[in-house]
Amino acid sequence: MSTQQVFESVWDALEDDPVERANMKLRSGLMREVKDWFDASGLTQADAAAKLKVSRSNLSSLLNGRIHLFTIDRLVNMLEAAGRHVELRVAA
Repeated sequence: MSTQQVFESVWDALEDDPVERANMKLRSGLMREVKDWFDASGLTQADAAAKLKVSRSNLSSLLNGRIHLFTIDRLVNMLEAAGRHVELRVAA
């Protein structure tokens, strides 16, 4: 009989380092917010990239999930440029 592990997120399964795991969870959540904004915007990638103050190529990389290319700072800046306010909550 095999035992299956259940994880809260993919990062819990993939990242052994708790610091890196927390960083990846935060970045992936921010990336998802940018993607949701883009999907709802009706803008072309070129127009959306201009609004976000990034290149079209950078936006394409984000939309394709290339998480290693994006820092938390950069993602927060993109969301603020899109008119989405990012708030921080720290849990104990």
